[in-house]
Amino acid sequence: MHKVGSKAFVAIRAVNTVLENINLLKEYPAETGYTAEELEDQLIGQCYFLRAFHYFQIIRRYGGYTIMNQVFGPDHDFDKARPSYLQSSDSLVADLDKAIKLLPVKWNDQNKGRVTKTTAQALKGMALLYAASPLMNPQLNPYGSSSKEYNLEYAEKAVFATLEAIESYAEGGYQMYSKEDYTKNWYRREYGFSDEALLVPPLSSASSPDGTGLAGKGWFLPQFMGGWLSEGQPTQNAVDWFETADGYDVNDPDAITSGSFDPANPYENRDPRLKMLVFVHGDDMYGELSSPTSGVPRDLQATPDGYHYKYEEGKSKFWCGYYHKGKHRWPGCDKWHTSTGWYRNFPHIRVAQLYLDFAEAANEVYGPTGAVPGTSLTAVGAINLLRQRVDMPPVLAKYTTDSEAFKERIYNERAVELYHEFHRWFDLRRWKLAKEVLPQGIYAADIRKVDGQLVYGKKKLETSMRVFEDKHYWYPFPTDMMNMMSEFEQNPGW
Repeated sequence: MHKVGSKAFVAIRAVNTVLENINLLKEYPAETGYTAEELEDQLIGQCYFLRAFHYFQIIRRYGGYTIMNQVFGPDHDFDKARPSYLQSSDSLVADLDKAIKLLPVKWNDQNKGRVTKTTAQALKGMALLYAASPLMNPQLNPYGSSSKEYNLEYAEKAVFATLEAIESYAEGGYQMYSKEDYTKNWYRREYGFSDEALLVPPLSSASSPDGTGLAGKGWFLPQFMGGWLSEGQPTQNAVDWFETADGYDVNDPDAITSGSFDPANPYENRDPRLKMLVFVHGDDMYGELSSPTSGVPRDLQATPDGYHYKYEEGKSKFWCGYYHKGKHRWPGCDKWHTSTGWYRNFPHIRVAQLYLDFAEAANEVYGPTGAVPGTSLTAVGAINLLRQRVDMPPVLAKYTTDSEAFKERIYNERAVELYHEFHRWFDLRRWKLAKEVLPQGIYAADIRKVDGQLVYGKKKLETSMRVFEDKHYWYPFPTDMMNMMSEFEQNPGW
């Protein structure tokens, strides 16, 4: 099975072993600041959370799967009919409800970073949003069909689960960073975790602040700066997600006629997050730091006669004219400066995602501006809160006329805000859009000098064509496993 899936099985077995043997634990450490009863509740609560989290990793890839709420012996018969995705989701939500009752609102200082009530509420909302999504509901959207209908019952559950997390995160010590502190989500000088991270891996040698940690130096750092041959650099497709500073989609004809977007100067008057997260042609990539070694320019040169274009072309590399900037790379992360002292975080769930999850679910059930019972927050209002913190205007009225129109802006806002945080693959699949979007191909900036003037365009990378068929929406179970099964069904198309 997929590597993440395999690890999830191991983790679930470990958690189930703890839960089945918790009565054997008679003594708890006294120096933690908690009573023995509190420690037992916290341990059990964390177990239920972790079982739900790892089970979620399995079903979001493979679909409905055997409910694993016990330690299975070597003689257990797994050859039974698979539960549906919704049945599997109900199981993990039940675990999260138990976790919510047992986990603390906030940990003491020596335990910061552990999962809390808000973390469990956030994962519950996320899991229910997935359960509401088109792919997870074949009874509404049959295999091979183009329909993309949400399950409104589960969407409504997602609304209120996420709302609980939104209403509790401040009490748990979490916050949504300001524009000035935005990059503290991923790196900062202070020891500890991002205040916006609801679920984040522990600090490790891979994120060591002494500069030796590999995290951020490989896939996100260009090879000429010291990164690996294989990189995760921005595409033109991604750059086009970032609206104009006035709120227009750059592909909307009104963006040009209104004067908001200038094709001859495409990187100006854009969503501030573009320049915060992506280096574009002409950007100084070293800021206040000294220049790199002789012969390497400070500015990104993406024209055919430019240093970086020729370097990438000489390596026969897949390059789109942009470099990663602000999430998983910190200032001075290159082979010349080797800046140290940055503590790095890689959040799985942030406060910002709560508003994205809420907006998507609420838009389906109540529409863009419809009142959600028990709160003044609407789907549009949730998205606007995210935009406000980075100095973006409210979503333009032309994009909020109905649920279908606003859905496109929700999807786009999610792509921008969660850019490079490993959500996009899962989102395209659960929305049943991957078959439409991925075969469109990957585009690169095409910047050339004509009569001394820069002309900006984009080009399709013909060698980067991607095939995505209906069967690719779900991962296949290994053949050797399926050869032993008669009742347990393979995913469709495999």
